[in-house]
Amino acid sequence: MYGQFTVVFYNFLKFNLAGSAVYGAHPWHWYLTQGVPAILGTHAIFIAVAFLKHRDYPRQFLGVAIATLLFFSMIAHKEFRFIQHLMPICMIWAGLGLHWISRHIERSSLYTIIMLNSLVNILVAFYIGFFHQRGTISVVHDLSSSVKSGDSVVFLTPCHATPYHSHIHAAEVDLRFLDCSPDMTGQENYEHEEKQFYRDPNSWWNKFRSERKVAAQSSEFVVAFEENLPRLHEMLKDSGYRVSRKYFFAHLLVDDKLNFSFAALQENILEFDGFEQIFIFNNLHNVGSQDQV
Repeated sequence: MYGQFTVVFYNFLKFNLAGSAVYGAHPWHWYLTQGVPAILGTHAIFIAVAFLKHRDYPRQFLGVAIATLLFFSMIAHKEFRFIQHLMPICMIWAGLGLHWISRHIERSSLYTIIMLNSLVNILVAFYIGFFHQRGTISVVHDLSSSVKSGDSVVFLTPCHATPYHSHIHAAEVDLRFLDCSPDMTGQENYEHEEKQFYRDPNSWWNKFRSERKVAAQSSEFVVAFEENLPRLHEMLKDSGYRVSRKYFFAHLLVDDKLNFSFAALQENILEFDGFEQIFIFNNLHNVGSQDQV
């Protein structure tokens, strides 16, 4: 099948342990300083109480948790989901901590703590579920009702930042996003397309446009984050694009590729509300004169 002797499991371990940095690298302490606190939230308080006050917490689980965190900390690429499976163990400790608290405070105070903990988690879940990074969903949802057969959409965002065919089902719509596939050929100084774009957006765009043909009587949409707008502004203007919509993305940014580096654009061009935005630029190829950016 592979044309040579191949141990698939070895290649799997080799890539994930040594080559995962192509998807983004984090410092070794990321799980301890960001990953674990983020997934535990307010439950971390109860876990701390269990460790400090409860003598009978299950220590056998502690070794499992430490070994898991040490192993995944050695891998350059880190994500919250990689340690999500530790939550059941952590909830056991949280329950023991809450049990200790219940035996040392009045019942009314216990109910207050439980209600406050529940309220905080409900509010956080509501915010994350309905507001945080919602723009990536909203933009493709609106595009699904805007594009028609023959149109094209170019996502100038970090790869896999937005949904794709799960929302856009129109036939013969050309969808294009920045590729971030790892080098599997051993090419020296390999740089995937996403890195090329963020290093020099203008050069990437000019090369992309020179190689791309868009049919007449069709529309081309470009989706980009606000952070890229200053560099993309002039070349999109020269190409006949205009801003057709903008979307709120997030109050809190977790990726340096999403940070914006300016306060405002030129007067009477476009105003911002200070939050990260996602923009759709539209180029209608069947229109002679365009409303420009």
